[in-house]
Amino acid sequence: MWWHVAVGQRILATHSWPWSDTYSATVSGTPWIAYEWLGEVVMGAAASVAGLRSATLLLVVLSALLVVLLYFYAILRSGSSKAAFVACATLMPALGAFFGLRPQLIGMIFLVLTLIILEKFREGHERALWLLPPIFLLWVNTHGSFVFGFFVLGVTWLCGQTQFSAGGIFAQRWNERQSVQLLLSILLSALMLPITPYGTRIAAYPLSMAFGQPVNVNNIQEWQPLGTGTILGKTFMIVAILFFLACLIERPKFRLPEIALALFGVFAACTHLRFTLLFVIFFAPLWAKIFARWMPDETKEDQPWFNAGLMAVILLCFVALFPSNETIGRNVESEYPQGALHYLESHPIQGQLFNDYGWGGYLIETNQPKNMIFIDSRVDIYEFAGVFSDYLSIMRLEPDIFKLLKKYNIEACLIKDNTPLATALGAMPGWERVYHDHASALYVRKPLTNVPALEAAALSNR
Repeated sequence: MWWHVAVGQRILATHSWPWSDTYSATVSGTPWIAYEWLGEVVMGAAASVAGLRSATLLLVVLSALLVVLLYFYAILRSGSSKAAFVACATLMPALGAFFGLRPQLIGMIFLVLTLIILEKFREGHERALWLLPPIFLLWVNTHGSFVFGFFVLGVTWLCGQTQFSAGGIFAQRWNERQSVQLLLSILLSALMLPITPYGTRIAAYPLSMAFGQPVNVNNIQEWQPLGTGTILGKTFMIVAILFFLACLIERPKFRLPEIALALFGVFAACTHLRFTLLFVIFFAPLWAKIFARWMPDETKEDQPWFNAGLMAVILLCFVALFPSNETIGRNVESEYPQGALHYLESHPIQGQLFNDYGWGGYLIETNQPKNMIFIDSRVDIYEFAGVFSDYLSIMRLEPDIFKLLKKYNIEACLIKDNTPLATALGAMPGWERVYHDHASALYVRKPLTNVPALEAAALSNR
């Protein structure tokens, strides 16, 4: 979240949008746009109130909102609040893996809102459809996941052009009025895409992500295929197997568009780990419909006072368990190089610092100078400049590592102590570990006069 917060606070402070990089030394001045600027402004505004504590509160609110909306959508599709509750509860291990303060979380909220609006439209609430254009106006300025919103609209409209029933799948044809209204809402939503501080550049970014950043897609963990070695992968496999068995036993009927979206969710999750969230969102209503067949009818009257008491207890527990600034600070200290940065304040370096990729955003948010930032999570700009490939070569100890260190005038490396690079630097006479703790290690190049003659000659030749 770090660089997102920093960019959002900068936009709020300057009342302008960035057009080039001003944070790092390696790509300084390179054209770059804040393509998730609205989400970043929300995050930056929250962090400006009470620091990490208010940012944590925003994370809780957004995560809760996503769950509540998904629960409501599952109720609409299954007709049972109990079944929707069980479905969402069993999907929480997969859903919770994506509770991180990033614009992506807001984008997924817009996706569930789109599904709810389409369901209300299908029920006959025609006016609900005209909420889509303003949602897409906000969405395109918040996160690139707006493309999945158009995918949902397209699948919904296309599946409504036919009518059939085959096995457990059926399709219902839109009447002419519904079809025209849906097409018109799609067109109006598309007209919202250029209404950004950067014109159509933000709308085009998902294409760049999909086809123009192969190094990013092939090396960043969240773009890797979903494996079964994590709680996320295990949840995916268990739910998929149980759903298949339930379908064999119960023979439920599903609408064609929801089956199409669920299958796309399976494909997307298996292709890229980060898209498992799409699977959860598209799959939840089908899962709830399975449970609805086993749940008792909801004929008993509600108990408002009991419900109010239960909600009050939950709220009190939330307030009591909400982390203090000290707790959040300790968590940050355990994951990020706070101690190393304190050391560098009194022992500044003259050349370029090489930093771990995962810490770049933290270095930006803590207002480190340019020479302290080699790379951060804005992978696109570093890939286009060739810096990301060089970073990977250095971290993997490829044969050209010495040329790359010299190319960027690297005088210090701020990395994790359990990496191959740390082991290599620790064994090289020309480098010295001057600081280390449980989170980070700082290696500094020794003055040339302190390096043995052969080592100095070798480094100079390289």
